[in-house]
Amino acid sequence: MGNKELKKYLRQYLQQETELGKEHGKEDVKKHIDAKLEETVKLCTEIMREQKLAKKSQEEPRIGFVRYLADVFRFEGVPIFGLQAVSLFIICVAIYTIAGNPCYIPAFMPLFVLAVMPAMFKCQYYGMSEIEAVTRASGSQIILAKLVLAGAANLVCMTLFISFEVHLQNSCREIGQIILYCMVPYLVCMVSMLRLIRLCRKENIQICTVTMLGSCVCWGVLARTLPWLYDASAFGIWIVAFLFFAAFFIKEIYFIITMRREGKMYGIIS
Repeated sequence: MGNKELKKYLRQYLQQETELGKEHGKEDVKKHIDAKLEETVKLCTEIMREQKLAKKSQEEPRIGFVRYLADVFRFEGVPIFGLQAVSLFIICVAIYTIAGNPCYIPAFMPLFVLAVMPAMFKCQYYGMSEIEAVTRASGSQIILAKLVLAGAANLVCMTLFISFEVHLQNSCREIGQIILYCMVPYLVCMVSMLRLIRLCRKENIQICTVTMLGSCVCWGVLARTLPWLYDASAFGIWIVAFLFFAAFFIKEIYFIITMRREGKMYGIIS
């Protein structure tokens, strides 16, 4: 029974009660009203049950994260992997011009994070944060999916870059240092970008861009002013820095996963 049928039934019921009140006494009218009231309650209960069943039948089943990741890859995969490939080419050319000097590797690693920014900040750039916040993915799942794709692209590009650097050095003796030179600046920049997404209310795109480019300059200055930082004796410092920023990165990823499970937005709507 639909809403129109219910209104029609109630209208007929009220009309009958008016006519009945004229013909019979109060006792008969009261009994009749009680019987009709009980019948109305049953009809309303049946209507609510039918609407609930209809709503359940119309609901789409929730898709798993793997399928959702495939959907995000279809729209964001080419930009993410394409920009990472461009960054890899620029970094390889720059390192080749300085004869593969490993001291300058950290100065170029923020470019990999810079290449991820267009995908990560797309909703803020187009002013779609409010729409993302009310979707079934809740924003957190979107960020997590993009991070997975970005991480996969970064892993591939960094592996190729490390192989290129080992080829330039013609030796695998410093491969551990090279990996740390790649990972520490990368983790620093990734943690910075995620915290800007989560905490910065406005102009986070500009702030993040300046942060990434400023990080390139800072690491380049360190390579010139503190050459001892890249000696074998400073290997322990790099390991400590790696563990420190890896802990922050894992904590941020865990926070995103928690927000996704709770269906909440990751970051501030701007």
